[in-house]
Amino acid sequence: MGKKQHAPDRGGDRDQERGRLTALVGRLPLIGRFVSGDPLLRNGVVLTLASLAASVLGAAYWSVAGLHYSVGNVGRNYSAVSMVMFLGGVSQLNLADVMVRFAPSAGRNTRRIVSRAYLASVLVGLVTSVGFVLLIPWLSPALMFLHTPLMGGVFVLAVTVYSIFILQDGVLTGLRRPNWVLGEQVLFSVSKLAAVIGLSLVATDSGILLSWTVALVIALLYVNVYLFGFAIPGREREVSRMERRPSWARDALPGDVTGLHLLPLESTQGVVRFTALTYVGGLFWLAATMLPQVLILNILGPDDSAYFSISWVITTMLYVISTNMGSSIVVESAGDPRRLARAARTVLRDTGKLLIGAVAVLMLAAPLVLRLFGPNYPGHATLLLRLLALSALPNLITSTALAAFRVRRRVGMVVLVYGALFALVFGLCVVLVPRMGLAGMGMAWLLAQLVVAGALLVFRSAWLPAEALVRPHEGRPAETIPLGPLQPQPQAHTQTQTREWVGVEEEH
Repeated sequence: MGKKQHAPDRGGDRDQERGRLTALVGRLPLIGRFVSGDPLLRNGVVLTLASLAASVLGAAYWSVAGLHYSVGNVGRNYSAVSMVMFLGGVSQLNLADVMVRFAPSAGRNTRRIVSRAYLASVLVGLVTSVGFVLLIPWLSPALMFLHTPLMGGVFVLAVTVYSIFILQDGVLTGLRRPNWVLGEQVLFSVSKLAAVIGLSLVATDSGILLSWTVALVIALLYVNVYLFGFAIPGREREVSRMERRPSWARDALPGDVTGLHLLPLESTQGVVRFTALTYVGGLFWLAATMLPQVLILNILGPDDSAYFSISWVITTMLYVISTNMGSSIVVESAGDPRRLARAARTVLRDTGKLLIGAVAVLMLAAPLVLRLFGPNYPGHATLLLRLLALSALPNLITSTALAAFRVRRRVGMVVLVYGALFALVFGLCVVLVPRMGLAGMGMAWLLAQLVVAGALLVFRSAWLPAEALVRPHEGRPAETIPLGPLQPQPQAHTQTQTREWVGVEEEH
């Protein structure tokens, strides 16, 4: 027999080319840290790109709406959309955060917990939205255009669908599918933009709310066909492959379920407690971010509501950077708490540099950005936008601390932080808005974020673990340290290191 001829290893060549490209991009200043091999920053960047794409397209949406609808109609419809987002957020019971925290280790139970979360959100959404429509004459007379069978039905549908829209993002994030979050946000924003232009010809009073509802239904169908047809079955196959390995071979490999080899499945009691407390905290945050628009509508009128709403839409582009980096911290650290300290410090350092630059640009360009929405916006909202943009800097500390509290399951602290923000924002609003006008709301957000972030820095030991918890053993990468009951503990551990890791295990 002749010698066997080996075909050239083209796959290996391609891997080497990709490796060289990744190394080249990783050497770029600042941006290289985000697109290099670190999944913490890379996944956070993809989630942030999804939110930024939604924010940019959302800004374009409101700009187009401002051209096709009167200022008063924009103010009323934005307040209606804010109520959709508020009630949808209430109805999803903060289960999106639960999916981010527990989906990485749900294993074969993923389909079951996602289906039950969907069912609970739909039922609560129907109850809350119908109740609000019936009580509109007493709760918000400015939204009486919803108090009809047709528009009331549209509002109920929008709330119910939006609760699932929020929830499915949490599922995709927990399953490490951030690219699909990006695709979903782009589809939703483009569909909404096309619908608002078409509906402006036939529904001059309610076309904005109708366009939101149409786009939400399209995005819902798109994502859930993928989730239940491909992503969740893929996760179940992944779990089966891991379970077939012997216990000594269950170190994390590329594509493995985050943390499944480290921690046991969560108890029902633990998940329920986590859900209940984070839900209370989520209600505080929803109230702080969604209700000011309605308050301003009822107190100052629809024009001022429009000026504030557009400024808040723009500021959201900065806030989502911190929020999505926090979600990445949770996904990457939930299964291995020893990664938390490094992850938190990495986000604070690298994201902080990016955020400072973005805030500086927005503060300088505030009048030009506002002019895109109409000639009256710069004169009424420039100072407001600048103050809101500044509040995004301390919010990075707040979001990072909240992510760390979730990983360490100190959910009582999550409630405390959100409750403090809610009380400070509304308390300062009552004091400052009568004196400063719309700018008072921007000052209220800035002062509230500074106070909360300052307190978190003073008591940072409550959320930022000691660096020793994440130091790798000499000569070995941190990711390959044996953990948990499935693997033997290394003999090289010192007594101090063992005590520290036992403390982390007790938290879980």
